[in-house]
Amino acid sequence: MPYVIPSGSVAGRCVPGMGAGTGLPQNITIPDGFAVPGVSLSVGQIQNGSKALGKYLNAREITEKIFQDFRATWWMILVGFLAAMIISFIWIVIMRWVAGPMVWLGLLSVIGVLGYGTYYCFITWHGLRQKNGVEESFEFSWDAESYLTRQGTWLAFGIIAAVVLGIVLLITLFLRNRIRLAIALLQEASKGVSSMMFTLLWPVVPFVLQVVVFSFWGLLAVLFSSAGKSDGVLIDRANGTQLSNQPCIIADFQNDTTRDCVFSSYQSGNMYTYFHLYNIFGLFWLGFFVVGLSEVSLAGAFATFYWTREKAKNMPMFPLAGSVGRCFRYHLGSVAFGSLIIAIVRFVRYLLEQLDKKLKQSQLGFARFLLKCCACCLWCLESFLKFINRNAYIMIAIYGKNFCRSAKDAFSLLMRNIIRVVVLDKVTDFLLFLGKMVIVSAIGIFAVHFFDGAFDNIFPEFLQRPSQMNYIAVPLITVIIGSYFITSAFFGVYAMAVDTLFLCFLEDLERNDGTLAKPYFMSKNLMRILGKKNKKEKTPKIASTESL
Repeated sequence: MPYVIPSGSVAGRCVPGMGAGTGLPQNITIPDGFAVPGVSLSVGQIQNGSKALGKYLNAREITEKIFQDFRATWWMILVGFLAAMIISFIWIVIMRWVAGPMVWLGLLSVIGVLGYGTYYCFITWHGLRQKNGVEESFEFSWDAESYLTRQGTWLAFGIIAAVVLGIVLLITLFLRNRIRLAIALLQEASKGVSSMMFTLLWPVVPFVLQVVVFSFWGLLAVLFSSAGKSDGVLIDRANGTQLSNQPCIIADFQNDTTRDCVFSSYQSGNMYTYFHLYNIFGLFWLGFFVVGLSEVSLAGAFATFYWTREKAKNMPMFPLAGSVGRCFRYHLGSVAFGSLIIAIVRFVRYLLEQLDKKLKQSQLGFARFLLKCCACCLWCLESFLKFINRNAYIMIAIYGKNFCRSAKDAFSLLMRNIIRVVVLDKVTDFLLFLGKMVIVSAIGIFAVHFFDGAFDNIFPEFLQRPSQMNYIAVPLITVIIGSYFITSAFFGVYAMAVDTLFLCFLEDLERNDGTLAKPYFMSKNLMRILGKKNKKEKTPKIASTESL
């Protein structure tokens, strides 16, 4: 006979309660008409089912509330994204004026912090030495706080801070001209980006292409996963028990009244495994191809900006469109070859990662260690190849040569100017990191106060936050993450402009000498920093009539 089970409310739903003291029997037989006849359920099975149902309903309710918050704040999130775009553009434009002060102020701040840290460490060490005397020996301890009371800890910190301070001071003193040169290149990149505003919208194109590539990969992955032979398990229709462990064919039991073949899985042979691997390799190749296509297109536009004299008069109306056209007409093969090299390395890394997952349950520790070492080496190789590819694409955009020749020329050019490369890279990384943190932090702080209701008395009613919100973190996290990606996309264009103009500058120095036959293309600011100038054509003097 059926039993009445005490129930409770879970997420507004009536769910059986399996708490202690319910007095339920160990086995409950579900009567005919409610379930499969003869199926016996234990209290534990019903309890586990109730818990699973409760978790599902809770997850569903949370998901519904999240979508409600998105529906109520979608336009506010879009305003946050638009603000990130505008602020990023303004930041790039004003970089021509504030790049120098920001870099020098950052260096002075680092020197000041290191100087104070050195002073504090040695003062603390001296105070502990006078208080406790000379320490006899070092004793290892698992208590991390105990090391802060030892003289040796502060002495080591002081020595390390002093050494780092000395290195930074030497770099600042001896590389100050190269730092000034890096700042000037950053200012030129700001001019280039602000003169070609369509370049800031270009990241949308590779993003759409990446989405298409990923969608195509997912479609093929689903097709390959379901292309094999479908197997099932044989079930008795009367009591639902499994009759055999051997797989069955579903079509053979469609007219059977006592047995049923229920779908279990797809059985695919090794051929479909190879198809999956080929599909993954295609994902890597096409993904890197889209990245290379974007870099060649941007490099062509910024190279046009550098090598054009009297930019106000002679710059093409649509330099980015012209660069994209040249890339599709002449350079697709070079981009495909460069992306193929990186895709091969990434694919080998993927195979090693899959093999490492297979060995996790085994006791082959040394084999896993070797796999980790190989994966680390391949990661370093992939990072190096990405660096070479990026500069090779710039040389392709400048000269139009093939990939191998361009990679060789770019690598040789960079190695001849390695100090300038390092200084420019670090200065650019510092400014881009600072810009990202400032923009994302500012938008995040404003969003926190806005969704917290701090501006309700300032803004009109139609611009205020929704009166009812389930989770304030939903729009807040969305705005912060979205702002970070938008800022990264804008600054990615700016970084490409810096790298392109830097290679053009190095080529300008080696190809030209400032004479009438070979004048420099660099700006007057760059020539002033390097102490160079273009020679002007002398105009012949006309003799006066009095001298005749």
